[in-house]
Amino acid sequence: MPAIPMLFSNKFSVLLLWKCLCLLVVLVGCNPPGEPVKCSTKDSNCTVTNSYGMFPDRAICRAGNVAYPTSEQELVSIVSAATKSKRKMKVVTHFSHSIPKLVCPDGQDGLLVSTKNLNRVLKTNTEAMTMTVESGVTLRQLITEAAKAGLALPYAPYWWGLTIGGLLGTGAHGSSLWGKGSSVHDYVVEMRIVSPAKAEDGYAKVWVLNERDKDLDAAKVSLGVLGVISQVTFKLQPLFKRSITYVRKDDTDLGDEAVTFGKLHEFADIFWYPSQRKAIYRIDDRVPINVSGNGVYNFTPFRSTLSLVLALVRSSEETQESSGDAEGKCLNAKLMTSTLQSSAYGLTNNGAIFTGYPVIGFHDRLQSSGTCLDSLEDSLITACPWDPRIKGEFFHQTTFSIGLSVVKSFIQDVQKLVSMDPKSLCGLELYNGILMRYVKASTAYLGKQEDAIDFDITYYRSKDPMAPRLYQDVLEEIEQMALFKYKALPHWGKNRNLLFDGVMKRYKNGGEFLKVKNKYDPWGLFSSEWTDQVLGLRNGVTILKEGCALEGLCVCSQDVHCAPSKGYLCKFGKIFSDARVCARVNTKT
Repeated sequence: MPAIPMLFSNKFSVLLLWKCLCLLVVLVGCNPPGEPVKCSTKDSNCTVTNSYGMFPDRAICRAGNVAYPTSEQELVSIVSAATKSKRKMKVVTHFSHSIPKLVCPDGQDGLLVSTKNLNRVLKTNTEAMTMTVESGVTLRQLITEAAKAGLALPYAPYWWGLTIGGLLGTGAHGSSLWGKGSSVHDYVVEMRIVSPAKAEDGYAKVWVLNERDKDLDAAKVSLGVLGVISQVTFKLQPLFKRSITYVRKDDTDLGDEAVTFGKLHEFADIFWYPSQRKAIYRIDDRVPINVSGNGVYNFTPFRSTLSLVLALVRSSEETQESSGDAEGKCLNAKLMTSTLQSSAYGLTNNGAIFTGYPVIGFHDRLQSSGTCLDSLEDSLITACPWDPRIKGEFFHQTTFSIGLSVVKSFIQDVQKLVSMDPKSLCGLELYNGILMRYVKASTAYLGKQEDAIDFDITYYRSKDPMAPRLYQDVLEEIEQMALFKYKALPHWGKNRNLLFDGVMKRYKNGGEFLKVKNKYDPWGLFSSEWTDQVLGLRNGVTILKEGCALEGLCVCSQDVHCAPSKGYLCKFGKIFSDARVCARVNTKT
């Protein structure tokens, strides 16, 4: 790995190498994530958060109680009692991985309905190739149980710690333009939802929807505002094998290649390192079942890491941010990405070691991972890298999809920004760059409106909401350019507030979704101020206050929305003149 020797020029590089090495080792003493709901008394006086320990606006979400139904019958009873008393409700999943405030009920007296114990696989029909599960079943359970029956969910998110209800509610997806596309909800053939009802109906109703019901197109991606998903039936496929090869190229022709690459390979995706001017293309296709290979994909960033190493790396990154050490970030980004590339991002040819490409194996062993969830308690000696109980990764995620018809221009605009200062996006590369996944137009009312590429951008977030990031202006310009110039659609389970502002106007069937919402929950008991704002039923989700642009809560219109005391003022974008960004004056960063 030739990049390493020249990168040992500072202490942080050594720490980062330790992090890389720790990630490459499968640690068996991991500490699983904490519970998202915490109550001061048994199931009462509760707070709820996400798996990162912080919402975009840093609000603390409170609820009066939490309920843990273990069956649909218990779920109906819980919803009925809450509806009778006109009590606000929100669904919370086992690990609560959504970044926005989807789990926050209004006020402090709402009811949280956890699907943690709705975790059973109910029925597998091998002849029809269907599987029925409760909504609290994790993606990993679904993949594993399907494989035991010789079946496969063809496309899925890469993180297996999501629950079925959670990933459907937010439109989670893998990467493919083939077949029906990579969105999991497009493989749903039946769904049962428990919603509020009138007194004569017992205050709760179980809706049973199948492919003949148009309401299914609303229920498949619902943000949790229709009620509680109880059960889901998926149409699966016969289990198959895949062949994966990663290829590294310059990003000079990325705009052209990105448009066609997803049509050439069924499971294609791209890691883009814009400051390095490199792209990693995933050549990933089905192969005959009799082709030799028993590969496994244990994605490196989803493995357990020593908490001490995570703390040291975070401290060093904080120092780089505060001192403006962009060069150090670029050097360490090269170390991180070269280490991941040399280890094939966690691919192994036989479950133990990587001996070379292609890696061939059964679909269920390659499509998703997340081994940092696996192990028993170890007093937080190790953890998932983003576990909020330790000093580890703390980041923003900006994730949006841009139509294939205009995606080349967007990529070229980002490249123009980088050419003005090549160090400007090194910070993204510390988090493995920009992940580009392919998504297909969906019939779901809140699903993708056209074939597109989903850009997943992860970057440093300060614990201090008033502390700007290095190259704050570049990241803001990319975000605003995507939203306002290219009419991007947000990933419902990620993002800062800004990406949701006015977005309902971009869904051609948004009005139909709202009609179904009013039909299923006319009292808005499963809605909140935040979901009403996102759905266009109240004023937008932006929040104007001091420093709001630093956290993506607003687009700056005044210097006070930035950090003028630290030299960050509200300026126009460099190549997208409609952008208003927080730029540091008189310096490059």
